[in-house]
Amino acid sequence: MNITDRLYIAAEINWMESAEKPFPLEMAEGTLDDSLFKNYMIQDYLYLQDYIVILKKMLELSNDEEVAAFVKNTLDAIEYETYNVHSANMKALGVTDADVESCVRTPVILRYVEYMKNQLEEGGLLYGLTALLQCSWNYAILGAVLTERYPDMIAKSKYKSWFDAYTSDEYVGANESWINLVNKQAADLPEEEVEKLCEIFRTCSTFENRFWDALYEYKEK
Repeated sequence: MNITDRLYIAAEINWMESAEKPFPLEMAEGTLDDSLFKNYMIQDYLYLQDYIVILKKMLELSNDEEVAAFVKNTLDAIEYETYNVHSANMKALGVTDADVESCVRTPVILRYVEYMKNQLEEGGLLYGLTALLQCSWNYAILGAVLTERYPDMIAKSKYKSWFDAYTSDEYVGANESWINLVNKQAADLPEEEVEKLCEIFRTCSTFENRFWDALYEYKEK
């Protein structure tokens, strides 16, 4: 069994719960309130900026050529997504720079980001790779599960492009590359270390799970 098989088991309950949360379900239905989705887009935009900071730190720590190349490619892709695609999508929704600047960050995400930073700083590169993989893999699973369950609804949903993005061959392929890299880097770890990585992965999935609740509870000012 590869380490990512165990990571999957560690996060599976939270991932399956996420697929039943009102926020992603209403996205699938196309009934999610516009204000909730706009807030999600802003929160995600700010989260991606933190994600980029962590990736840059990981790149500084990368001595292995394969790992460095992967982190650099991932960093480039996420920077492009954040500052070109995501930013353009926010503007299309009517989100202004003032909206972004005045956004109150969801506390659970702030704790989540701090947790991931701490894992990288305290445990090193593999801990960071594992923590960040959870986010990427989580979205791939969520997109796949909901698309399989509700294909007809999603086909008509105004949020269809969101599901298309996270079930695309490009996204799924990039996530598989991340999984393969973690398996390779963790191949000879002692059991104690594997259990620690599983704990990190599970904790990150718990933060993501709570994020969907916080997003749904948002009230527009």
